[in-house]
Amino acid sequence: MKSIKCSEIAETVKGEIIGDENVSIFNLNRIEFATQGELTFYSDPKFLESLEQSNATCIIVPKDLDRKPESGQTYIKVDDPYSAFIKIIKLVDFISQEAATGIHKSAVVGENTFVDESVSIGPNCVIGNNCRIEEGSIIESNCTLQDNVQIGKNNRIYPNVVCYKDVIIGSNCIIHAGAIIGGDGFGFTENREDGSYTKIPQIGNVIIGDDVEIGCNTTIDRAVVGSTIIGNGVKIDNLCQIGHNCVIEENTGIAAQTGLAGSTNLGKRVRLGGQVGIAGHLKIGDDVTLIAQSGTNKSISQGGVYFGSPARPQMQAFKIEAVLNNLPELARDIAKLKDKK
Repeated sequence: MKSIKCSEIAETVKGEIIGDENVSIFNLNRIEFATQGELTFYSDPKFLESLEQSNATCIIVPKDLDRKPESGQTYIKVDDPYSAFIKIIKLVDFISQEAATGIHKSAVVGENTFVDESVSIGPNCVIGNNCRIEEGSIIESNCTLQDNVQIGKNNRIYPNVVCYKDVIIGSNCIIHAGAIIGGDGFGFTENREDGSYTKIPQIGNVIIGDDVEIGCNTTIDRAVVGSTIIGNGVKIDNLCQIGHNCVIEENTGIAAQTGLAGSTNLGKRVRLGGQVGIAGHLKIGDDVTLIAQSGTNKSISQGGVYFGSPARPQMQAFKIEAVLNNLPELARDIAKLKDKK
């Protein structure tokens, strides 16, 4: 990372400097491992020993910390050190990801396509006909946008992403490497005579809202007709599968290896843990949380935390698990009772 002076850090987090404000930081690290030239933070008393032994050049600490920095060390005092450290991470990330504007000479851009002059398109990208890429967006190397794709403002699309035709992406989105947006859904009819399959053409599209993040190697299938819709603020982890015609409403979070079958509808602020599975044509209501490895083949309308397969309210599911864990002893006791007869 580029060097940042402690004075700039303090200004960003609105903190009070104790020590040298002109010293420069070259890296960020955890308090247990931070050394000279690095910035870290201290907020939890269980890390007091790490603070006392730290060789970090600059440490963000609570305002009420009754301790002076070591020689050659600078403290920045704030109300919430963790939140302040996150602000610095965001600042460093922004600086490190600045990309040169313009279209790389190896990129191919189709006819009747608009690319704002502030856009960056990396090596070996292929942009189809009738596309539109708005200001501030970055398309990294080896990406493919098929015909009629629309990309809004200030998006970052990492290498090897493919957007099939007619995909629409809003603004301020992040799409990580290897994601496939708009591929065909699993749509076939089975022929009764011989059990073979006939493909159903998938002629819809995918619409992604604003402030969405999509993880590496996640796939979002295009609709059979109409649109697969990903609402504003949705966060999808790596290796997820979103089936055709799914609708995911705003601020929903989906962890890795989760799969939604076609036409699933997730409400607002739904939370799906890793490896959750949801059968097709179901409705999951607002504020539902499914704990990791849960599965459901029925709709869930009431907000709350659910667990298991089939998914049940958390406390009910845990009680069932407790009984199941005692089954060997129960079976042994029943066998003893039978022997006494």
